[in-house]
Amino acid sequence: MEATCTPQVEFKVVSAGTVSSSREQTSAQLRDLAELSLSAKRCERIILRLGKQRVAEREARLEQYENLPLPRQHQAPNDIHRVSWDHRVAVVMVDGGRAQLRDQRWGQPRVAGEEKPRWWRESKVSLVATFCSQPKMFDPLPEVPENLLDPLWLIPKINEIKAAKGGESASQQIHQEASRTCADLIKQADSDAPARWSPEPQARSVVATFESYDKLGRLTKAETYHRGFATAREKAFVADGHRSNWVLQQTYFSDYTPIVDLLHALSYVYQAAQVVAVDMEECWQLCKSWITWVWEGKVVRVIDALDRQMGQMTDAACLETLKTSRGYLYNNRNRMRYDEYRRRGLPITSALMESTIKRINRRIKGTEKFWRDGAEPQLQLVADKISDTRPLDTFWKNKAKAQIGKRKSRAKL
Repeated sequence: MEATCTPQVEFKVVSAGTVSSSREQTSAQLRDLAELSLSAKRCERIILRLGKQRVAEREARLEQYENLPLPRQHQAPNDIHRVSWDHRVAVVMVDGGRAQLRDQRWGQPRVAGEEKPRWWRESKVSLVATFCSQPKMFDPLPEVPENLLDPLWLIPKINEIKAAKGGESASQQIHQEASRTCADLIKQADSDAPARWSPEPQARSVVATFESYDKLGRLTKAETYHRGFATAREKAFVADGHRSNWVLQQTYFSDYTPIVDLLHALSYVYQAAQVVAVDMEECWQLCKSWITWVWEGKVVRVIDALDRQMGQMTDAACLETLKTSRGYLYNNRNRMRYDEYRRRGLPITSALMESTIKRINRRIKGTEKFWRDGAEPQLQLVADKISDTRPLDTFWKNKAKAQIGKRKSRAKL
């Protein structure tokens, strides 16, 4: 039986445990910074117990929302602070991280001829965020930003996207060549940075689970209700081109403007330019033309260009790459009206989502980390910790008030 501890100690354990890379590091930080002597195993038990409580609260909140009458689900709740949606946009973003989860096969001998078990699983994550928005009568930035035409800036971003999909080797080879020749490809950007045109993020709530995409959609829909998104005039759903993201969007957020993340779209443009060009200089010149068309919302022109290139391509592997890029752009063409989105003040990249995934992965992901019972509770606490809406504040206040013998005046942490 685990010895109990005060909510103040639990607060410190969770605060350290959601930013540390391991239980051992959590224990060391508590010893060095909070003068608390708690073993790594005890920290693990405390985090698991509290994480399960947060998951239970999350499920109860979801059930409460889904039991509301349907008309009520499309209204703002009565208990939220009413804020005007003038110059603000409601945004949902979806992406996934990675973690190794053990199952019943762990520790069992492998049958002869059986493949080595794969433990990697996807953590499904969504952001429910508000952005400052300044709609215009015209496109505030019709010209392509110079960084998107700079191979030293864009190619590493594309490498990162490809690495997440396990296909970075070809891009790394091109990147090495680009690093050697980029000085001859484009002019350096002016020292004076252009005025910011993209919407500024305000407050985000993080929703995360190892369960299905449908469960993520339900949890995210409940969170948008509690954030009062039903009354927003402008709503956007931003994600990469993965089919499951758009099934979720059509199922739960069909009234949101669908937007494919710009950098994911450009990664397929660059991939196609690689196999068409004979060298890096030709590749980048071709890529700049196609990037400009995508930026202007004219992705159909890129698709037509790929159709022509496919008719001339004889190499089977290169042809398959062109088909993949063409298919991605064609299937998502109606979600790439970037000139319109900028005019309406909507975000066109999922940069905020990508940074959130990195913060989650720092705690959850690792070749040396294998999770079983503690994966979902830990993921829930990390998501709570990152959220600007601070759901843990209410959790700690309620726990403090529930302590036997505690006076209400001492409930604050």
